[in-house]
Amino acid sequence: MTIFRIIFFWNLLTIFPLLSDAIPKYKIVIDPGHGGSKQTPYEIYGDKFDTVSGRYLEPFKNGAAYNGNTEMEIVLEIAKEMKKILDLTQTRKGFKKFKNYIKIFSDSDTPWIKIDSSLSREDNYNDKKYREKEDKNDKYRLYDYPDFKTGKILPGRLTKINREKPYLVVSLHINDMGSRKDKDRGGMGVVLSPSYQTFQLLKNISEGKIDPKEFTEKSPWRNWMIFQGGWNYLENAVADAWIYFHGYWPNKSGTKPNLKRFEGYRYNMVTWKYKDDEGWEDKALRKEGPYALTHNNYKAVGKYWDRERGKPELMKREDGPESFGGDNHYSGAELLRFLQYGLRLQPNSSDLYSEPNPIMAPYISTYSLPSLVNAISAYLELGDIRSQKDIYFLTKKKKKVAVCLAVGIYSLFQGIEVRDKNSPIVPKGKRIEFEKYITKTGENYFFEVVDK
Repeated sequence: MTIFRIIFFWNLLTIFPLLSDAIPKYKIVIDPGHGGSKQTPYEIYGDKFDTVSGRYLEPFKNGAAYNGNTEMEIVLEIAKEMKKILDLTQTRKGFKKFKNYIKIFSDSDTPWIKIDSSLSREDNYNDKKYREKEDKNDKYRLYDYPDFKTGKILPGRLTKINREKPYLVVSLHINDMGSRKDKDRGGMGVVLSPSYQTFQLLKNISEGKIDPKEFTEKSPWRNWMIFQGGWNYLENAVADAWIYFHGYWPNKSGTKPNLKRFEGYRYNMVTWKYKDDEGWEDKALRKEGPYALTHNNYKAVGKYWDRERGKPELMKREDGPESFGGDNHYSGAELLRFLQYGLRLQPNSSDLYSEPNPIMAPYISTYSLPSLVNAISAYLELGDIRSQKDIYFLTKKKKKVAVCLAVGIYSLFQGIEVRDKNSPIVPKGKRIEFEKYITKTGENYFFEVVDK
């Protein structure tokens, strides 16, 4: 071998690692909802452990179930398929196969990026054997919780997700829309929680400082989720503002707290850099500052409230490409558009349905995951557990569903232009500008979520 060939091959050996390191890499978490059991009593087996009272505040939400189908099992199977597809991007050879999936949707030039995905859970409680009085919700809770044997506080899923420092969290759920007459509409939609800006508006309305029409007629958030029957959109929204600031539900008029309905100080139920300092429970018992019971005495002070008022949370949760809901809304809506678009492609004659149910209006409330992770949150309701059409696509076509979502995730990071612009639903194909989440200190906002 000549000296020139030796130099040539030596250069290749030194260049290849550099080329490999230059491939953009993004961390995401796929969060298949629920997984545990609705054990009783909820004060022992529930979720949202409150260190002030030393008990769980609500039953564990084990997800929708109907006619032998369960939300927690269906979304886990789809999540596993998604991860399998996204893992192809980890190698050059695998990405070539991943590009074949992209070609189903687009003729775009698609450069290699690596998408490092993990699952927030990999099984369900019924995949294991438990004794009658064992904790079936261990490892499935959203919030931190005490170990039965030691009493040590263990990380819930929100804490674990934040520790992964992802750019994006894709949370998968299935609705139960109840015994409504228009079952063919399905339940597909994006789940959103607004930012401090909107909750402050609602607080001012309940204090009589602002005309309610600023919300009921002008706000894009006005179609709020109805959780309390007999209360209108505004009354439910004002109630969520009370929960957001105080932890308590209010009375129907939104003028004072209902001390029998405590939801907890959620930001102190996860382990992250925004949690209040040790000993915060004493201040909470004294009802001071951010623990005051009334709007007049309330002070939004502390690391968490600085975060909530910060620019990154505004970008994630307000305004944005969908006109409201920020990048959270765009990421969720775009994934659903990819799902709608992809499920209409290449139908087989044996398919029961040629197209999915439509996308519903966003579901809006003080949802935990969009609020309590630093990552962009694509929180998806994939359908209605009672809709035969929705369940058909989510079970019989789960691989196709996973491909649509995986390609959509790639597009959120890189952008692709879909081929058929005449489809009833067309993805926008625009990447999220992740660079704007670099803070003034030069740090990545998504990485700043845990204590160093």
